[in-house]
Amino acid sequence: AAVTKGDFSKMEPPPRIVPIVETSQDKPRAWRFTLEKPSDDWSKADFDDKKWTAGPGGFGTNGTPGATVRTEWKSNDIWLRRQFDLQSTVFKSPHLRVHHDEDCEVYINGALALRLPGYSTEYEDFALSAESHALLKTGSNSIAVHCRQTGGGQFIDVGLVELIENAK
Repeated sequence: AAVTKGDFSKMEPPPRIVPIVETSQDKPRAWRFTLEKPSDDWSKADFDDKKWTAGPGGFGTNGTPGATVRTEWKSNDIWLRRQFDLQSTVFKSPHLRVHHDEDCEVYINGALALRLPGYSTEYEDFALSAESHALLKTGSNSIAVHCRQTGGGQFIDVGLVELIENAK
């Protein structure tokens, strides 16, 4: 999945951000998670995650730059899942909003939508490819995330937003 990071520093005025699937930046959002490697079909939209632990995002360790930790995660790997409903899939500029420390992969309805190496110290927006946008459907959808930790602070939180260019 190609990564296109939004660079809005040259946009005047900056775009309006409309949440589609909210992150846990301002308010805890419910996720299912596991710290044990799941079966290979874990990212599929119809995967049964009822045996996974329920907890609020974001996940990580206190002191990680830019992170609001609501569920402690101290192991090397975490797998997350979240269901969401859409009334429409018509979005002009959908972006995944991600804060990650470290490497992460984000799946939409079972297909890889974004792979990010390294880490971030704040939420960043990444344009959905046309292929990933086409995966969204009216009704029930899923976001599945795997994040890997090798050292230092750790954190993961993901959402989906639409960036709307403001009139000049």
